[in-house]
Amino acid sequence: MIAALFSEFKESIKSPDTEEKLDLVLYRPCGFLIAKISYVLSITPSMLSIFGLLSGFASAYYFLQTDNTQALIFASFFLVLSGIFDSADGQLARLANQSTKLGLILDGICDSFVMISVYITCTLPYVHQYGIFFAPLSFVAIYLHSYQCAILDFYHREYLYFGYGKTSEDTYWNPSISDCQNTMDNSATKRERFMHSLRMTWIKKQQQLTTRTDLQRKTMREYILTCGPEKKEVFMQSYRRNNRWLLPYWRLIGVNAHTFLIIVFMFLRRFDLYLVVFDLILFNIIIFVVGIMQKKADDKFFAELNLQDHAE
Repeated sequence: MIAALFSEFKESIKSPDTEEKLDLVLYRPCGFLIAKISYVLSITPSMLSIFGLLSGFASAYYFLQTDNTQALIFASFFLVLSGIFDSADGQLARLANQSTKLGLILDGICDSFVMISVYITCTLPYVHQYGIFFAPLSFVAIYLHSYQCAILDFYHREYLYFGYGKTSEDTYWNPSISDCQNTMDNSATKRERFMHSLRMTWIKKQQQLTTRTDLQRKTMREYILTCGPEKKEVFMQSYRRNNRWLLPYWRLIGVNAHTFLIIVFMFLRRFDLYLVVFDLILFNIIIFVVGIMQKKADDKFFAELNLQDHAE
């Protein structure tokens, strides 16, 4: 039974390469347990996303009490719990085969609302301290935070699609802006159109930061979908070899890094320092530097498989 559970747990994670150590020791095991219980109780992935949103709001509420150490402990707990629910909804979707594109969008929306609420409540004491001009600084930091998480999500999804061949139903395909616009235009309801319009903002941020062109990605997609099994395996191995080493650098600007730093700097009572040093400066330098490294890795990958001529 333990072996069966472990096998099921492995199936619930996306891939060993795209998981951080903190995910594997905390978020994924706890998320798996919640996913298993939710499956028995007929709780849907979307409901878990809402639970994560509510936990995030609870965290934001306790972060308001900046000078109360006990409140900060509660805030940290609920912020981590929100991340666990965020993991659980995806694991439940994969275990129960309930993954939907709208569900993925809802998950992203909930994540965004959690971080916006946390940033706002963590910033309020500094608005009183420094004056009203500090508020726009916080909004810029939130905006840049979303860019940072968007580009990490982009390369994780690219890795799963091209490195592991998870092409079924385009679950991990990163659509282009035109793809997203077509989906919006063909939405059956106003609700779907609204959800896809929110996703469009996410896609635009990814497209602004990635060095991969739409033509390059379409070339790669056509190749992996049409080549034979042997060529596909060579393609995936080459992609993993050229991109695996870059993932830890991209993860330096991910949600886990933000969560850890927010908690640390709130206990230090220096959230203002976190905003300026990390969100406004350091994380964006990382995007620039790693982006250059990513471009060189992509050029090498295209050269290895003689794909460059098709993508020009």
